This record gives sequence, C-alpha cells and structure tokens, in this order.
Amino acid sequence: MSPAASRHLALQGAAVILVLSLAWPYFGWKAEPLPWRETSLAIGAVAFVIATRIRLPWPWRVAHAAAAPLAWSLDGMLR
Repeated sequence: MSPAASRHLALQGAAVILVLSLAWPYFGWKAEPLPWRETSLAIGAVAFVIATRIRLPWPWRVAHAAAAPLAWSLDGMLR
C-alpha cells in the first residue's frame, strides 16, 4: 500500500474511532440501537474536518466526507 493510501485509510479510521467512542457509550447507556444513518453522517463530517486540518485538496476533502455515508447507503441497498 502506498504511503498516500495509508494516510487516507488512517484518516477514515480516526474519524470512525472518534465518532464511535462518543456515540456508542451514549446509546449504550440509554439501551437504544445506534442510529447508523446519523452516525455515518457524523463520521463523514469528522473526516472532512480532519482532511481540512491536514490541508488535503478539495476533491479529497469531499471524498472523505462522502465515504462513510456512501458505504452506509450501499449497505442499505444490498439488503
């Protein structure tokens, strides 16, 4: 894997870990299922912020913002 690909994968992983570390305990205490649509949108927003902070070009920022919501919507279509 190229260093650039590793960096993009790490960015998405960091966004997932950050959002789930906040959302999972909250919904676990309430004994409610995790709202995956909103969670995927939050992951996309956090990934966009991280991509902006590390000064990625605009197309990459948009790609990172769209990755998690697109993955969630594709999962819904395949069921």
